[in-house]
Amino acid sequence: MMKKIMNSRHALWMMPVFFGSLLISDEPLRFAEPVDISGGSVAGISALDVADFNQDGLLDVAVLEGGAHAGGRFTLAWFEQKENKTWQRHEFGISEPFDDFIGSARCADMDNDGDPDLILTNDGHTTGPQRVYYYENPGKDKVNAAWPNYRIATFEGWHANDMRIADMDADGLPDIIIRHKGPDVVRILFQNSREDWTVVNAHTGQEGEGLAVGDIDRDGLPDITMTGHWFQTPAKPRQGEYRRWDIDPVFKTINKATKEEVGDLNGDGRLDVLLSPAEHFPKYGGADHDLAWYEAPADPTDSSGWIKHIIRSGYNKAHCAKLADFDGDGDLDVLTAVAWDDKEIRIYFNDEGVFDRSQLIIASKGIYSGAVADMDGDGDLDIVGEDCYAHESKPWLYEQQ
Repeated sequence: MMKKIMNSRHALWMMPVFFGSLLISDEPLRFAEPVDISGGSVAGISALDVADFNQDGLLDVAVLEGGAHAGGRFTLAWFEQKENKTWQRHEFGISEPFDDFIGSARCADMDNDGDPDLILTNDGHTTGPQRVYYYENPGKDKVNAAWPNYRIATFEGWHANDMRIADMDADGLPDIIIRHKGPDVVRILFQNSREDWTVVNAHTGQEGEGLAVGDIDRDGLPDITMTGHWFQTPAKPRQGEYRRWDIDPVFKTINKATKEEVGDLNGDGRLDVLLSPAEHFPKYGGADHDLAWYEAPADPTDSSGWIKHIIRSGYNKAHCAKLADFDGDGDLDVLTAVAWDDKEIRIYFNDEGVFDRSQLIIASKGIYSGAVADMDGDGDLDIVGEDCYAHESKPWLYEQQ
């Protein structure tokens, strides 16, 4: 099915990235040489995220080192950005022994006190149980010391590689959405208070990886996307059924591991879905497939109405996929990064929903999870990411100039 995409500059749905005022230009973006913000003090990162932990106006980086493939190393730290572009390390603190794998981490203001907190998952990589920890930011006067932390949930499962933060029930408190294996479950941790959480199984039985959150049906409640489907949040999110609707049910039969994002890619006011084939392991059904975005129909429950737009075919190992306006023209571009073997970081530029233009940022490094933000406050978007999964991976900053 072919469809002409009209040029429109609607207001974008809020994304977890920072937008700046940029000059619109067809000139290539310029990035400085990558910088290891840890100064060589960590290696083996499995998760990271960015936030202004000390509220000084400069973004800092949470670095979580450890995992089944990190050589026994373990780190839970954040690196404070200084005005002279140096980085100072601080420890979050570990109050109990951790298992082998920190699968995912997200920074968000969980208690609505104005500063960002840290949520992380920990498991045995191929064994359970699954544990979820909440590290509470103690405020800018105490932020450099160890943070108060709580194990807020323990349940069956392992390899939680996907997590998002969103207010799923519109009660004003952020909730946690986690996808994990063994069993293959998507769980929502509804926040009642800092130390009281209600765990709900939103879906059980779909193998693989990949998760994103956005209000697909425009009813005011965030929905969940997962490997070619979207799950409609019921009117009573803690009790009702999360009904599954198809976007591309074939995708998971070719590659079960995705990284995905939700955003309005063609300016029509509807949220579209980006899917990236993330892993190549045969035992997980990881064949080469398409990097593609799916144009949402007026009625997103009409599975035949989703239109697939291929950005790149025969693609794989792109374990990082982000949406952000890198060139400042008012629409969302696509950042992808290959995390194994032939590593690369590349931006595909959005031209009215067409992504024919791309720019290779670097060919010698990839990103396993990563983050996009205006790290130095100069009005353009920078990239932070670990160059692969665990092993010797380090936290690299790619500063746009």
